[in-house]
Amino acid sequence: MIGGTMTIGIIGTSQIGRALARRFTAAGRRVAIAHSRGPETLSAPAAETGATALYVKDIISTRRRAFPKNYAVLLFEPLFLHALGLAFLLAIAGISAARAQTSDDAIYGVTSIDVPPSATSRGIALLKHYRDAALKQPGNHGVDLLQQVGWPNRFVIYEAWKDQSAYEANEKAAHMAEFCDTLRSISNAPCDRHAYFVVSAGPARVSTGANPIYMMLHLDVFPNELQTGFVVAKQVAEAARKGEGNLRYDVVSEVSTPLNYMTVFAAWQNRKAFDDYEMSTYARQFRDKVGQLLGSPFDDRLYTPIN
Repeated sequence: MIGGTMTIGIIGTSQIGRALARRFTAAGRRVAIAHSRGPETLSAPAAETGATALYVKDIISTRRRAFPKNYAVLLFEPLFLHALGLAFLLAIAGISAARAQTSDDAIYGVTSIDVPPSATSRGIALLKHYRDAALKQPGNHGVDLLQQVGWPNRFVIYEAWKDQSAYEANEKAAHMAEFCDTLRSISNAPCDRHAYFVVSAGPARVSTGANPIYMMLHLDVFPNELQTGFVVAKQVAEAARKGEGNLRYDVVSEVSTPLNYMTVFAAWQNRKAFDDYEMSTYARQFRDKVGQLLGSPFDDRLYTPIN
């Protein structure tokens, strides 16, 4: 992003892709184009449209890189168009608009961990070691360690960072490499880390009880319904934060592909407060509304904190 101007990445240089690139550059947008054959074959389309030719991997990265706040990616590669459909392209283009609606530049990291039952204690020790190191990083706004109810060998790290730069600096830090290497030695599994931007978040309250309960809800929204999903999720978040015993209610969304994943991270003073939320009118309405937008089952799980 240059000078606050939205950056547009276009994958595919069909007639539609080139036409859009010309329009975006004429409107003062910074535009990058790519297709599967590489930038060396794009000198003519780049000259025609005023766009910069890049590799596809430089426009979209599925792991280590978070998109800038005002960044949109449009897919016009014929294979993608056939497989995903126009609705998905429109949803991707709408991501930047959704991010522009919030002034919060924070990036939230979510790491899911599954270790063998025999390695549960080692897993907890590893999580604590990572938390202690991450909390010392510039721009860190908190690290929550969670253990899944009923599955004590499954964990989640939920961490907040001031912005993309702070998040990426932590990703490159020595303690991150150490964490991932140790995790692989315990579980033979990769670091399943994802970065999210804020859809709706409020101040987190400190629990005054001994048994707070946390919920993580993963929502796989149909791409063409993503904007509706944001609206519905914001409505329940605002209502839930006013509920008795609620400690926090965050709604975040993936910043890298797949772009149609949202996660709700919430906490309550105790199980009763959570059960009251579940039976509330606003929570039931949320479940009814968002259920119509999902491409996979409503996936909510409960956790207890690791102190």
